[in-house]
Order: sequence, then structure tokens, then C-alpha cells
Amino acid sequence: MQPENCPKPGCEADPTSREHGTEPPTTTVAAATPDGQPSGLPIRLALSGGGIRAAAFHAGVLKRLAEEGLLERVTHVSTVSGGSLLVSALVSFNEHAWPGSAAYLERTYPALRNLLTTVDLFTVRAIGWRGLFRFNRRILTHRASVLADLLAERWGVTGRVRDLPEKPAWLINTTSLHSGKCWRFSAREMGDWVFGRHYAPDIRLADAAAASAAVPYVLGALWVDLPKEGWFQTDPATRKPLKRTQPDVDRIGLWDGGVYENLGLEAIYKPGIAPDPAAFVICSDASGPVPAYGSASPLAIFRGRLAGPRLFDIASDQIRALRSRMFMRDVDAKVVTGALFKMGVSIRDVDIKEGRSRDEREYDAFLNDAEVRAALGHPTDLKAMTPAAFERIARHGFEVADTVLTTHSAALFPRTLQWRP
Repeated sequence: MQPENCPKPGCEADPTSREHGTEPPTTTVAAATPDGQPSGLPIRLALSGGGIRAAAFHAGVLKRLAEEGLLERVTHVSTVSGGSLLVSALVSFNEHAWPGSAAYLERTYPALRNLLTTVDLFTVRAIGWRGLFRFNRRILTHRASVLADLLAERWGVTGRVRDLPEKPAWLINTTSLHSGKCWRFSAREMGDWVFGRHYAPDIRLADAAAASAAVPYVLGALWVDLPKEGWFQTDPATRKPLKRTQPDVDRIGLWDGGVYENLGLEAIYKPGIAPDPAAFVICSDASGPVPAYGSASPLAIFRGRLAGPRLFDIASDQIRALRSRMFMRDVDAKVVTGALFKMGVSIRDVDIKEGRSRDEREYDAFLNDAEVRAALGHPTDLKAMTPAAFERIARHGFEVADTVLTTHSAALFPRTLQWRP
């Protein structure tokens, strides 16, 4: 049941804006500049969950944006699970800042490629014999906290959430066991509208990213010790603080953000409402298909596999489908200017939907349909992938982004770019 003052489904006001009026703001969309460069419309990014597969896909999407000098226009980044893991590594490689386009292409992308193809994050090999003694019973009871420590040690994810840059605003999505709502971390805020919000989050970045990827029962919840003071109840419609509050617990359990919503869209987009100020909203969806019945085992985590309970997989897939349909309905109705990059969609799939024909030889410049399906079928895991798998998945992200932007938003993105390793 929604509170009476909730204006829209999803309830919370956009965390990127201070206040909403009663009518959606008017979105002014500028076309590309005369030299063919995209317009200066700010970009909001939502990077989905999906383990290391999602991290590689999103790395390719960011490469496409960087090759057109667009990373500087990103004002908001909302991440879930694999998306949170990627951005935590990305900012750690870049001295806790969002990289510019040139820096991403020259340094950050190669560093991410090396990391994702050489370093297991959570496997028996990553933990090692010393880890078994060091982590002890945490391996059985608090695996999400082990993941946080491995993020810091093996991936070099250091620093604290409060030290993140204010631009772009990075919103790390988790799910609160206490309230059942989306608990977010950002540089100046943590909490949710039911539990309350704290405006000076003193938590390790590795802990926030691990909480965002804490698949239920596989890794379990990450438990966070909470400060006793500094909490406020906020207005769900405007997010403004209303009064001080005192939490009834001093620790809270946080699950994977995908339990609530695996796309990360809610933080940057509200159904039926245009962003204010105007922005181009991009959702990069690297979610995998629901696994075959009987194929999942909780013990698979020690091989790096994030095989969650089937109920979780089914519910998450349905929520993702509903969210993406709402988003695309608003894009098609021109309520929102944006794009959905969906993993598993080949260039031929886009052409068929658009009624566009190409000479068959033109498809040789892209991943073929079988390679696209192989990219989608890569396991949702936390182990290093082969260089060939990374190349395939990152290239898929790049090509989907390029094709969708130049097909559906050609006035804003007129230039087609080819993948270059």
C-alpha cells in the first residue's frame, strides 16, 4: 500500500532532484550540433546487475560513450550489483573520481579489462587456504562481508562512500531487510524513505558495493553498524527532511539491490515524469535469463557462481520486465528522452524490429547472432573471465549502445562508430 502523499508508483521522489511540481516538466531536446557531435543534453546512467558479465557489458557501453566524448556529460549514475562492482573498481582506478572520456579509453578501460580477466573476486582460489583460517566461520555465515574484504584486497576498492565526488552523483542501490525498500548509498546520504536517512554516511566503499551485490542466501546480507544520531524522516514526495528520528535498531541487513529492482532505474527515472532538469536517460541492462530449472546450487558460490534461489530469479526477472516496459513506453511516448541497451539483442534483431534491411556482408562488421547469445549465456559469477569472453561481452555492450543510439535517437547521436579492440 502506497502512502497517501506518494505521487507515483515507486513512491520516492527522484533522489537527483529536490522537488517535484504537480505537472511533469517540459523536456527540451536539442539535436546534434552542425559538426555531427551530440548535443549537450546531460546523461543519466543506470547500470544493472548481472555479476562480472554485467561489469564487462557496462564497460563496453561506457567505451562507446567515451569514444564520442560523452562521459563528461554524465550527471548521475545508478548501479546495482555487477554495475556497482564495476563502478567501484572504475573510481578506484581513477583516484576516486569519475574518469573523463580520454582517461577512460587510455587508462581505465584497459585496467578494467585486465582486472576482469585475471582476478577472481569470490572463489575458493580467491579465498585460499589462508582465507579459510582468516575468515573462519564468516565463510558460512557472513559471506557478503567476505566479499567486501576481497573487493578491497583483490580489486583495490578503497576509500569511503562519503569521499566520492559529487558529480556525477553515484547512487549505489541495495535492498533493506528491515524496511523492504531500496536502501541507497551516495556521497551525502544513506537510507530509505521508510527507515530514515542519514546525511553523513561513514562506510567503506567496498562494503556499499558488496551490499549491492549480496545475492540472498548465496552471499547473504551484509550487516552494517549504524550511527545512533543524525537520522531524519523525509517526505516521500519531495525527499525533504521532516524531523529527526531514532532508529529502533543499531544494525541493518542489506541484500542485493536486484531484490528490489535489478535495473537501477528508479533512482534516475520515475514513470510518466520527465527528468528535471532535462536529461538523456540510459538504462544498460545486462541481466541474464532465468536459469534452467534444477541448474542452480547454493554451493556454486565457491566456484564463483551467483546461483540465487529460483523464487528470487523469477521475481527479479518479472520486475525487470515490468520496469523496462514502463521505461520504453515513456520513451516511445516522448515523455522521457532515453535508450535501453539490452544484452542479448543482436544488430539483426534491431534491424528486424525497425524493418531495416542490410546486405548480409554488412553484418560481418558486428558480432554474429551466435556470439551475442554466447555473451548473454555467460554465467552470472564473480570469477575472472577469459580474454575472449571479455572481448565478446564488452564488444556486445558497445555495439548495442551504438546501434540503439544511432537508430532510435539519430537526431542526438548521428555518428555510427565501429568497435576497435
